[in-house]
This record gives sequence, structure tokens and C-alpha cells, in this order.
Amino acid sequence: MSEKDSKLYEKAIDWVKRKGYSKVKANIDGEDFEKPSSFMQPGDDDEAALTPDITAMMRGNKCYFEIAIKSDDKIQLVTKWKLLDRMAALKEGKFYLFTPHGHRAFANRLVKKHDINAVLISL
Repeated sequence: MSEKDSKLYEKAIDWVKRKGYSKVKANIDGEDFEKPSSFMQPGDDDEAALTPDITAMMRGNKCYFEIAIKSDDKIQLVTKWKLLDRMAALKEGKFYLFTPHGHRAFANRLVKKHDINAVLISL
């Protein structure tokens, strides 16, 4: 089980910037980035908050980016991805999944199985 490390974030953030996105926010410590807003249900504690890995703006529309890493907790992953997909749609943006080497098939299966509208990008 690999975690999302700073190298993956750097690659993802680099991609987002190269594509011309603005107001980039990243859920990473010690970087020069503001943290994206978290989503939580009433009564949840901070641990249950869902925070996108990266958010950015394109032509006034907010887009959400996640780094897709294999996880045993597929339910939480699907819940988060569905939420971000829905939020992107509400803000007329897109939802992107960055898939590091070895994680693409996993992400692709979940996206198809749970009807999540995400653009998969190989990292």
C-alpha cells in the first residue's frame, strides 16, 4: 500500500499549472499552497472531513483533482470521488483522477462500477 507522497503531489500540481489552471490549492503540508476547503456532514468530526487533494480554477469554473491510490477502504474512496464529481458538476468544472503507475486499473474499475464522471490522467 503506497501513500500519496510529495513527489506525486509535485507531479500533479505541475500538470495542473502546465494546463493553465489558476488559484491552485493543495492538501499538502509545508508547501506554498493554501489548503482546499473540506466537506463534512453535520455532526462529523474533523477526521471525517473530505478534503480534495488539489483544487484549481479554469475559466471561472472550479475543478477538483485527486491522486488515485489503491485502498482497502473502497467505500470511503468512492464516497469522496462521488462527492468531488458532484461538486465539480455544480461548479461547472471537471473532476480529474491522477493515476500513478500501477494504480490506473484500480481507479478505472471503481469509476466505471460506481458511475463516477472522472477524467483519468496517468502520472
